[in-house]
Amino acid sequence: MKRIFSLQVIMLVMLTLFVSLINPSQMVTVNAQTGMTQYKGASLQTFMLNSKSYIQIKDVYFKYGSKDKEVYFTLTVYNGDNTSLDFLDYWVELSSAAGSKYPIKSYSGNSKSGQVAPKTSKDFIFYSQIDTKLFYSDLNFKLVKWDFSLPNYTKVIGQVKVPGNYQNAVPINYYYINTTDNNKTKSYLSPGTEFTLGANKQLNINLNLENNGMYDFSLPEYRFYIRTKAGLVLRLTHDPIENKELAPGDKLSYSLRTNVNSKTDVTGAQLLVTSLDGEAKIEIPKAIYNISWSKSNNLIVDEKKAASILVEDKAVSAQIDSIFTDSSGTSNNIIFTTKWINKGKEVVTLPDYKFEIMSKDGIRYPVEVADQTTGVQLIPGIEKEITIQAILPTAKTEGLTLLVKLPKSEVNKVEYVTTAFRLSKLQEVKGVLSKTYKNEQGIYQINISKAERLPWGNQDIINAFIEIKNIGTKSQAIPKLQTLLRMNSQLINNEKINFIQLNNSGLIEPNESIYFAISTKVPYTYKFSELSLNLTDEISESKKQTIGLFKLNEIKSIPELSISDAFEMESVGRRATINFESTYMFEGKDKDLIYAEFKYTNNESRFGNLPSLYGYFKTADGQYIEAKINNVKRGVAPGGKTLLAAYAEVPKTLVNNGNIQLIIGEGLNGQAFSTPETSPDSYISAKAFKLPKDQTKVSDNIADLKVSPYTFTMHKLNTMLNDVENIKLDMTYTLNKTGIYDHIEKETKLYFEVTDGRNAYGTTVTVEPAEGDGLQVGEEKQIIIPIKGLQLGNVIFNGYSVNVYEEIDGFKRLLSSKKFGTYQLIR
Repeated sequence: MKRIFSLQVIMLVMLTLFVSLINPSQMVTVNAQTGMTQYKGASLQTFMLNSKSYIQIKDVYFKYGSKDKEVYFTLTVYNGDNTSLDFLDYWVELSSAAGSKYPIKSYSGNSKSGQVAPKTSKDFIFYSQIDTKLFYSDLNFKLVKWDFSLPNYTKVIGQVKVPGNYQNAVPINYYYINTTDNNKTKSYLSPGTEFTLGANKQLNINLNLENNGMYDFSLPEYRFYIRTKAGLVLRLTHDPIENKELAPGDKLSYSLRTNVNSKTDVTGAQLLVTSLDGEAKIEIPKAIYNISWSKSNNLIVDEKKAASILVEDKAVSAQIDSIFTDSSGTSNNIIFTTKWINKGKEVVTLPDYKFEIMSKDGIRYPVEVADQTTGVQLIPGIEKEITIQAILPTAKTEGLTLLVKLPKSEVNKVEYVTTAFRLSKLQEVKGVLSKTYKNEQGIYQINISKAERLPWGNQDIINAFIEIKNIGTKSQAIPKLQTLLRMNSQLINNEKINFIQLNNSGLIEPNESIYFAISTKVPYTYKFSELSLNLTDEISESKKQTIGLFKLNEIKSIPELSISDAFEMESVGRRATINFESTYMFEGKDKDLIYAEFKYTNNESRFGNLPSLYGYFKTADGQYIEAKINNVKRGVAPGGKTLLAAYAEVPKTLVNNGNIQLIIGEGLNGQAFSTPETSPDSYISAKAFKLPKDQTKVSDNIADLKVSPYTFTMHKLNTMLNDVENIKLDMTYTLNKTGIYDHIEKETKLYFEVTDGRNAYGTTVTVEPAEGDGLQVGEEKQIIIPIKGLQLGNVIFNGYSVNVYEEIDGFKRLLSSKKFGTYQLIR
């Protein structure tokens, strides 16, 4: 009869907490350790079965649960004979020093046959639940064999009590080579680190593995725990490992982490390593390591030094490039510019880091990221800049630490600190309006000249203007500016900022300037009193130079122009002039139309396109109405002029009494000027024309009617009645056109109306249509205009008036009205 070992599943409950030094569980190069000694293993006793074969008891490990305790041990059976050895003839009995006996269970993964072939060895794992108060030295192991020649059929091969000096933990500064089946792995611990985070401290431990065998090593599903001398057991976390196969010669490091109370003493703590058997749902202890703690903490670096972080198994350097501190009474506003460089050979994607500032008393303050970090790729050797901002009480200027944390996610089960920067005392940086700046290209005077606030629907546009003047003696390259924009110390996300070069220049000549604009949008109700810019010069892809902090405390109102003033646009390559011509009100059925015309002149010395414009009408009560502007789609010769029109539908209650403004600026699309083919998403450099009262004058004679750029005169009119619903106006006219405009973008239409004061009917006629009939430029021209209406016969029977209107999109303004009493009946 043979003894059969049953399997009992016992779940281990552990506490799970926080934090790691390096991006964990990545396959990285582990430096060869010098001065380390090989640990020989946790062998307890070897029992000879005969002169050639033996059974060895080894790897006696406790596994700690919240309410129970188990002991695991391994029997190595070596068969040195020439015939098979049946291990099922043997078993182990476990007892305590006090005489208590504990049932032993066989691990389900053990060989079921128990046969050990000649000249081979085989391991068998067993475990038992024991008294939680027992120590290793309280355990007794007895090896027993079936022997039917003896009275009780059993024979004791030998027994052993675990000695007090039993060494089952890998000592500090030792490495352990574990040989199982055909696998051979080397492991050792690097000194752990402690990092205090207020009431807690972050523990970081690196377990290093190396495949010293001849075959690929499949990584088990390891679990890791730290056990203090006081008996506190905490689960350590690490990130998942993508590559589960460790090739011969390959190395990896498990970066393990947890969080404990800052008062917890971890001196003499041990690392417990188990392997999870998912099928058996059991954790098997694999090794114990004594932990040493480093006196220095490489998690934290000084402000001016670079930290090394692992991202996707690649080394990444992180460094603080600049710090700007701005005091606003009760708080300090701090802006950090950080640099990130991929030191590896492949592109990596930065995690979505979380930043905090920790004071010396452990208080942590949130940090806002100005740039989007999710999905940001780092190209090897190319610097990436990330800007962050924090607001701290004015008293918090010393003993500060900037924490870089990887937040909790589906992959990362706990939040932890990856690196930290020890900050020097904060010093306020005073903002200026102007500063001399020097780089490798030359010397410049940089000025923040002005800022403007423009309407945009339910938002306002804020444009800040930067002048860069060459104060050197030769041509200089334009600095490649980067900026951080703040309003009342509130950092504006870079994704909401557009940076526009206003000049079409490649170089700056001596004593000349080029201009930039920084543009963003805010709610129209947003109020602020201070605008600040942190400017940086991108010298190259891998080098940047700080220019300085600039502040502006005044947002100027939009300059107002009278109708006699010219709107001069002076950006090089876009120079032009706008002159007011006229303004009118057109009537509609439910709404009216406000309309203004301008003369637009190209002041450049070359043929080219005029700047595309955008604007709003502003009423006396402060309402803004978006204007439609017929931007010029074709190029204009030097000095050439076009007729420009701006108009908008308005409520019929609106009266133009000379209290309406038209705000016009240059249209923008993204970080470039818009074109007539693109829809502007902003505008810049605006000025406001104060429009006069409606300039429409109604004539009682249809002569010299001005509809820019035309003048219309009717010489003769023969009204012909076809039937009671149809008439024809047979007209002789002269249409003159001024020659001052190179292009006219608007389509001109006249509306001819017949009315008796009660009923009115009319027809729209296009001036110089591209296709079909219409009014043509020339003298003594003739046109027949048909008009249809139900009551036309009655309208002209007792005398009638002919009204002439200008028409735009169905809206009309009356130009002339003349009475007639005759008509011709056509049969």
